[in-house]
Amino acid sequence: MKSLLLGTILGGLTAFLWSSVSWELLGWHEKAVRRFANEDAVTMAISSPAAASGVYLLPSLPAKEGMMAEQAKTAQAVAMEQFRKGPIMLAAVRANGFGSYPRALAIQLLSLMAAAGLLTWLLLQTTGLSYGRRVLFLAVAGLAASVIVDLPNWNWWGFSGAYTAVNLADFTLTWSLAGLVIAKVAKPGADQSRTSST
Repeated sequence: MKSLLLGTILGGLTAFLWSSVSWELLGWHEKAVRRFANEDAVTMAISSPAAASGVYLLPSLPAKEGMMAEQAKTAQAVAMEQFRKGPIMLAAVRANGFGSYPRALAIQLLSLMAAAGLLTWLLLQTTGLSYGRRVLFLAVAGLAASVIVDLPNWNWWGFSGAYTAVNLADFTLTWSLAGLVIAKVAKPGADQSRTSST
């Protein structure tokens, strides 16, 4: 439990510090994001009374409730043709703005601590790894997390190659640096050997 707790707290703090550097100082995430030519027009469309906070897909998928089988098939074919031609947009909308920045930072820190806790637990299930291999284990786990999320977004929704590459690199760096700390405090077998020796 001590190893798990230390890995959770110290690993999460390390990941949080790096994420602050990555987003606030390096600027590589912003460079991978494009801008609309007329942001005011887009903002007006999003701010319409009918728009609510949530995730939006354009073109939207057909609502098949109440359709006959043939009608649903036709609607699906039309939607697929729209997807084929484009444009396609997957967007998360906050209609009422960002809200409290300190609250968002606190949630980010807790989220990274939760991730560090899970990775620490995974590391504690291993045996016989040197310090360097424990760090590598956590770095690969971070890369795997990004591959699971970011490559499907690149494939299906058109997230750019630059945006995807930055996320892949950032996830790997985040958990490599946090891994340096977690691997130091979480040594698989150490707690068990102390318990057995007593």
